[in-house]
Amino acid sequence: MSETNNDQKKYEVVAKYIKDISFEIPTPDSFVDAAQNLGEYSTKLELNSNPHKNNLIAIDCNFKLEAPQTIQNKIHAEVCISIIFKLTDPKMTAEEVKKIVLVKIPTDNFEYMKDIITSLFQKTGFTNFNFNKQIDFEELYKQQFAN
Repeated sequence: MSETNNDQKKYEVVAKYIKDISFEIPTPDSFVDAAQNLGEYSTKLELNSNPHKNNLIAIDCNFKLEAPQTIQNKIHAEVCISIIFKLTDPKMTAEEVKKIVLVKIPTDNFEYMKDIITSLFQKTGFTNFNFNKQIDFEELYKQQFAN
């Protein structure tokens, strides 16, 4: 619990919002095929961070739905959720900031992002869609910076 309190003193989330949405469903056949084969699509997540003035950092979490080669009538869906936070501890090391950006913020806000993605897909017509994929940001961080 003390780690959470320490992290909360190091940063403060200022805003969370949908930055960009793209649903491309070219034909009715594409919609029907996607609805029947949505489980075969893969989900990719890209994180990008951008520093701004006044110790603000924006993390863009870009979710992309990608169809396998075997599906002929494909849809394209991409949702970018931005999380803006402010660094409040001037004594943080670059390593601490990197871990907050790549692990702490995405982990703490992942349920929020999953709820948005599930809701958007359901409102787009994919009523049975439920984004239930789990991502271990700590493990990804360790894999990326093992060397």
